[in-house]
Amino acid sequence: MFRTIMISVLAIFAFNVAANAETACRPPLAPTIPDGATAPKSEIIAALKAVKNDFQPAIKNFQNCVATEKQAVGDVASEQQMLEWDQLYDAAYALETQVAEKMNVAIRAYKARTAEKTE
Repeated sequence: MFRTIMISVLAIFAFNVAANAETACRPPLAPTIPDGATAPKSEIIAALKAVKNDFQPAIKNFQNCVATEKQAVGDVASEQQMLEWDQLYDAAYALETQVAEKMNVAIRAYKARTAEKTE
């Protein structure tokens, strides 16, 4: 009897997690990346630290949360729910890539600007 109750409770929990796949894990906000053509060195360094020390670990935590939920629910989830988890995971990767590219553009612009001053 106890085993039946526990299985029912776990199944209900798994269904509730699957039903809320898009809201259970929260993605981090992307940091503001300064314009490297005008920003001072301190802003570029602060943004780089925010990306490396805060944003990238937060993105990884978000992706781990999504993967853990997907795995925990397993066979109980619908195809649509599984697709939503995959889309959330992929969107986090795309956001991380986009932020990294913006940061790289800012750094290149800053370096180009400062190189012009030394010539």
